[in-house]
Amino acid sequence: MLDIERALVICAHPDDEVLGLGGTIKKMTNAGIQVDVLMFANGNEGYTTMEDKDRIVDIRRKEREAVQQILGIRHFETYDYEDYAIPANEVTYKICMKAIRTYKPDAVFTHYWKEYNTHKSVASIASDAFWQAGWICSLDLGDPWKAQALYHFEVIELLPHVSHMVDITDTFEAKMEAMRAYASQCTVVSGALQQIEGKALMRGAQVGLKYGEAFLKNINRPEIIR
Repeated sequence: MLDIERALVICAHPDDEVLGLGGTIKKMTNAGIQVDVLMFANGNEGYTTMEDKDRIVDIRRKEREAVQQILGIRHFETYDYEDYAIPANEVTYKICMKAIRTYKPDAVFTHYWKEYNTHKSVASIASDAFWQAGWICSLDLGDPWKAQALYHFEVIELLPHVSHMVDITDTFEAKMEAMRAYASQCTVVSGALQQIEGKALMRGAQVGLKYGEAFLKNINRPEIIR
């Protein structure tokens, strides 16, 4: 799973990349794997006081920039969709296709279908764009690129099945540091740090690790055997 050179994370909101696979991202960047992140929402709903409403987008941008340094992410490609308003449409679909063709990832990581609200939209467009990016079509979006694999991660809802478990014992503290950098969200997501540790302990215990992150490989596109 991690025997790759480039990875692309496609997610909805600032902090999803940390909650879902922060430990895995750090593990990849430590190994010299190039990790880019495509993020749709600007974080406008993540305020806890009315005084922060008009500045929360800028707060979360600065938090995201700190997370980029902590996890070693090469590039964030960000958009200005509002938190509850990421559509699954032609525009966002093409954004995903273009990103896959631009960054040429060996593996793509994104949300799972059962996640809430706009996570579902991102799961839908990213999963379909994953295979269509390899077709000879829409050439204004770049040359076709066939990524090797697509993996779903979990943020709120647990994955119903797990195909891969990544040992993040050595990068767990970096994941926690990254979530602490998203300080504005540690009060929005009640007990966020405790939830992260509890899930990592639970997933790790399932396979004899201290801390783990769970993934489900998407097999909607058949693998070709020659």
